[in-house]
Amino acid sequence: MTKPLTLFFAALLAAPVLAFAADATKIDIYLSGDLKQSISLAGPNSIAKFSPSGMPGTTLELRLIAPEPVIVEMKETTTEGGVSDVIGRIKLPTPGSSFAVADMKGAKFHRPYVLVRPD
Repeated sequence: MTKPLTLFFAALLAAPVLAFAADATKIDIYLSGDLKQSISLAGPNSIAKFSPSGMPGTTLELRLIAPEPVIVEMKETTTEGGVSDVIGRIKLPTPGSSFAVADMKGAKFHRPYVLVRPD
């Protein structure tokens, strides 16, 4: 009687359990004070790739590195004057914080984007 009961509990422990996704991380991308895109990233290594409105030939890709504090890797690809890629990491430690990519050391983005972590 104990062996079937033990096997039953072992089977329950081995059964896959639904994992609840963490809250999505929201990031707003501004250029010259205008909101260009608002994205949500759910879970580490999630990716959002888009062409900002009014910016033909430019693609931005954001990958969530860490959900708290929020660290994202931003990649800008532009076809202006030939194909060019710029990659940098951005840390947004608290809700309401922002980061101007022009202030980033070692990466020269083509446009002065500002990433904001909404409240």
